[in-house]
Amino acid sequence: MNIRQLELFMTVAEVENMTEAANRSFISQPAVSQTIHELEEEIGVRLFDRPGRAIELNPAGKAFYQRVKHFLQEYQELEDFAEYLEKQAPMKLGANLTIANFWLPEIIPPFLQQGHQVEILADTAERILQALRNQELDLALLEGTVGEKDLIVEPFDQYELMVVVAVDHPLAQNETVTVEEFLHYPLFLREKGSAIRDTLDSWLQLQQKQASPTMSSINSPALLAMTATGTGITFLPERLAQESIYRERVCCLPFEDQRLYNQIQLVYQPKHLFTATMKAFRERIHLIKKGEK
Repeated sequence: MNIRQLELFMTVAEVENMTEAANRSFISQPAVSQTIHELEEEIGVRLFDRPGRAIELNPAGKAFYQRVKHFLQEYQELEDFAEYLEKQAPMKLGANLTIANFWLPEIIPPFLQQGHQVEILADTAERILQALRNQELDLALLEGTVGEKDLIVEPFDQYELMVVVAVDHPLAQNETVTVEEFLHYPLFLREKGSAIRDTLDSWLQLQQKQASPTMSSINSPALLAMTATGTGITFLPERLAQESIYRERVCCLPFEDQRLYNQIQLVYQPKHLFTATMKAFRERIHLIKKGEK
């Protein structure tokens, strides 16, 4: 039993004429007769009486008609709702804090101007990933390494991470910073588990070193504020330091042996249905990857 059979049944029941039903359905009269015959065979009950050349619902057919009518009305409402979801329901987007600060202001305004709707959750990467796994989000923008092998990860941009020091700090005269110099001073670092901290810790591990921060925080501006006092140093995105209110009071230096970057990527569930809004957002992301911001 399928929707097409039920729709043809309703048409035949209402016009009580196979030829007229065929004309209204834009198919041949034998095709209508065959469809009704298959429906009756499938449910095991005759739905029409055929006195002479006429056709009319029998008692079983009248009962079936009422149920089918109600079902098709609900089915149409469901199709209408599905169309609403496709065209009007907001896309649910997650982004970790660095991306929310520096990439969303570039991505979202033109997207909204095109008439798309979006709801944004800005939080830690861990919480964004959890929401994505729970299907509370459609898409996520995340930095660093995404270790979830069951997710689709599409890199589209990157940013450089640097040692940030106050302009009057002893290291400010350097062109680069050695690992030993970095670890010599009080460290104001992002919390463990953040993409920025993971990149630093992985790099230090390759040097067989480990950071013991004086201060850990999820708040990058707070780390910059402490760094600007000259009492310690931090490790943050170069862009964050250069665009912050402390940009005149700090400077950025790369490590001596390695320049460090974090990727930014679009992340989503592999079997997640893409709406028109989601497809448009993904195309917008691909423009950034091509350098067409």
